[in-house]
Amino acid sequence: MSLVEAEPYSLAVPEPGSPHSETGEARRETNLLHLAWQSRWLILLCMLVGAGIAWGVLHRVTPLYTSVSRVYVDKAFPQILNTEMQIGQSASYLYTQAELIRSTPVLVAVAEAPENAGLSTFRGVDNRVAFLKEIINVSVGSQDEIINVWVELPDAKDAAQLVNAVVDAYITKYAENRRTNTVEVLNILRSEKQRRDTELEERRQALSEFRKQHAALAIQVDSENIITRRFSALSQELNHTEIELLEAKARFNRVKQMYDTPSERIYLLEAASKERAGMRDTNLENQVRQIEQLLTTERAQWGEGHPKVKLLKESYDGLKDQLQKQQDAIVVSYVDSLRQEYEVLDHKRDELRTAYDRQFKMATDVSSQALELAALEEALQRTEQTCDILDERIKEVNLSENVGAMNVSILEPAGISTIPTYPIPSRFVASGILAGGLIGFGLAWLRDLLDHRLKSVEEIASVLQLPVLGALPYFGDAQEKSQMGRLVALTPRSIAAEAVRTLRTALHFGLAGRDVKCIVVTSPSPGDGKSTVASNLAIAMAQADQRVLLIDADLRKPTQHLIFEVSANRGLGSVLTDRRPVEEAIVPSVLDSLDVLPCGPLPANPVELLNNGFFADMLNKLRERYDRVIIDSPPVMPVADARVIAALGDATVLVLRADRTTRRIGLAARNELWRVRATRIGVVVNGVPQRRQSHYGSGYGYGEYGYTTYGYGDDGSNEIARSSKKKSLHAKQPPEALTSAVDSA
Repeated sequence: MSLVEAEPYSLAVPEPGSPHSETGEARRETNLLHLAWQSRWLILLCMLVGAGIAWGVLHRVTPLYTSVSRVYVDKAFPQILNTEMQIGQSASYLYTQAELIRSTPVLVAVAEAPENAGLSTFRGVDNRVAFLKEIINVSVGSQDEIINVWVELPDAKDAAQLVNAVVDAYITKYAENRRTNTVEVLNILRSEKQRRDTELEERRQALSEFRKQHAALAIQVDSENIITRRFSALSQELNHTEIELLEAKARFNRVKQMYDTPSERIYLLEAASKERAGMRDTNLENQVRQIEQLLTTERAQWGEGHPKVKLLKESYDGLKDQLQKQQDAIVVSYVDSLRQEYEVLDHKRDELRTAYDRQFKMATDVSSQALELAALEEALQRTEQTCDILDERIKEVNLSENVGAMNVSILEPAGISTIPTYPIPSRFVASGILAGGLIGFGLAWLRDLLDHRLKSVEEIASVLQLPVLGALPYFGDAQEKSQMGRLVALTPRSIAAEAVRTLRTALHFGLAGRDVKCIVVTSPSPGDGKSTVASNLAIAMAQADQRVLLIDADLRKPTQHLIFEVSANRGLGSVLTDRRPVEEAIVPSVLDSLDVLPCGPLPANPVELLNNGFFADMLNKLRERYDRVIIDSPPVMPVADARVIAALGDATVLVLRADRTTRRIGLAARNELWRVRATRIGVVVNGVPQRRQSHYGSGYGYGEYGYTTYGYGDDGSNEIARSSKKKSLHAKQPPEALTSAVDSA
């Protein structure tokens, strides 16, 4: 049972790049987890097929056995002169040895060995060396310095024998090269040692002759030559004397300047008195002060002309002259002492400079000789060290001359393996399962990529940019169109009836409020179920105490007269053609509060009749008589009728068929409705399979929750059967059990 009908229209699909093609038709974002869950059975099947194929191939593959030998190569090699000059100590030493193991001389020795001639591995092989180069593998450990030699063959014994033969051939070749290199190194060392001994003797003789010729260099004081030491002392003393001379000259010039200036001699006397304290007569200075005080007293008492005052003045003048002479002598002596000090330092400076120049020449000669002596001593010391190193290296080479081949150690010889390394059943089967799963997921993704159908409410809303009003379920193929068109009346307790009522509520509150009277129901293409949706929606609105008129405006393939089993002799076609009153064609009360205007005779020019203005006037009159006018319109894409009708309606319901309507046709229908300025467009998804109700029905009353919890588990088939037996079209239907207050409003 389904709310889907079949209508044989010819569908015109818009070409890419045409006005109907929408650039916003972008591929929806794919949820990989959801895609994997949807295609789980395909992926599981591919995984089982992959596991089966892997298991079958596993039993047909020839098993291979791996044999490994671990070899350690000592990088130590005889040194020629010092630790920085070594043979074979490069960073790629181990990789060089690994290539040497796979080298042609080693493999030729293995291929030509008599014990390897009868190996089954060589049967049918023309070029054994090339074959060995292909199968022998050599690798160097990343965490150690171990070289691994391994081969993988069907015969485990042959694998072990070949690996051991390769290692033995490599060791033999390596030992020969080692002995040859050791002899060459030893000859080089001995020749170099002989040359160095001769050079050492020559340097010793040269040093001895130089010391005899320059005996003065042998006199040392505190590890320093006597001439150099004396020159250093003279240099220091000369510097000190020159500094003192500058200071003495500055003092003498200043004192002489003060002496030549009478006004500054008083300051010079103070400095000279401190320096020449022994020349001062303190008794004379005291007598002068005493007589000066007494003279001042007597002069104040007796006057200037008193004989006593005159006598004291004569005595004071005599002592004053004597004191002045004494002070002059002190100053002269002080100035003369500074002059003498300056002259002495100047003479000392000249003498030291003469000695310094003489000693400088001697020190220069000695320094060049000392440098030459140091060079000879350093050359002798370096030659002695080189000779000692050569002696040690010759001893080392002599010790390792006969044991050169022992630098290669076989840590682990190749053994015969009993467990095949290829194929590993678990990995083989796991790889098959993984490959099958990837192929299955790829097929699922490709199928989803090539599938252009609208598959969920979110996708419809995102692609079409229109609100989704509801989703109606699918219960199988319809038995009779009249039964499916009146499903809400015949099976009021079914899930489909409740879905229609939910759609009615969504229309009332979400799209078509009380001011919206005329609702156009259309679809992008034929077969989407728009007529059954329109009839059931009209019945649901009539059951909500609304006066409803259902108009069958599909003037090409009408359906409503079949659903309600009314006569099609008169209808919309005759009204538009003959311009007769619409009341004459309306079939009243097909159900309570529901009238139907059937299509009537099919006119030859439907679009012209709908677009001539009479149809618009008729709709305006019908809006005044009815609460709701539901118009069953033709599909949008095949013909232009729906675009004319949608432009005249107050709201448009676009019915999409679940899992059938594609993005291109949905966008094209939407664009055509937008082009004629259709207002208040909403989408209804019809024919949703029960297995996909979670995609379309979530939030619309039946998708996730269903109505079985509330006693609406009957899908409606039983009631339809009972109703078809009664054949009573105008019988009053029982009131709805659970009509909500919102629906009643």
